[in-house]
Amino acid sequence: MLARLRRIPGVADARVECSGTFFALTLDERANLDVALRAVLDSLGPGSRRLATEEAEGQLAARAGGEIWFSEEQIRGLSYVEGRIITGRVLAAATRGLDVAEPEMDRIREAIRVEVFGAIDLVHDEGGRSSSGWFADEWPHIVTRVRLRLAGVVSEATLAAVAEHLLHLH
Repeated sequence: MLARLRRIPGVADARVECSGTFFALTLDERANLDVALRAVLDSLGPGSRRLATEEAEGQLAARAGGEIWFSEEQIRGLSYVEGRIITGRVLAAATRGLDVAEPEMDRIREAIRVEVFGAIDLVHDEGGRSSSGWFADEWPHIVTRVRLRLAGVVSEATLAAVAEHLLHLH
């Protein structure tokens, strides 16, 4: 969403607080406030609104008091942290019960990480999604790409078992 907001003419910077509920925008000094605000509200969708003065002051006070308001780059970084956590959990599930040597384990881990990060990057580059449900829809495609990435790199038996385990995580 921050990437989408940053593409709006007149928006110089966009930040989101940790719950993802409130956005703080910095407009270019030449921006037409009404035009930029309408475009922002349209981008955010139904139910979005400009905060009343008291509400805005409260949010800005929280920000000044140390609450983190994330930039687009920081949100992507948080997504990568989540991607690392997903990779670790998925790796454990995908290799459970298998006799996999450390070099193969490293290749499987990296294939999963690369494809999870690729999916994350695509979503960020496109401006986000309205729901985290996109990941469940994308999972079978991630598994297909992991399988292609591992073909010829790990044994066929390991590849088949890992792919089967990954598909059942969905």
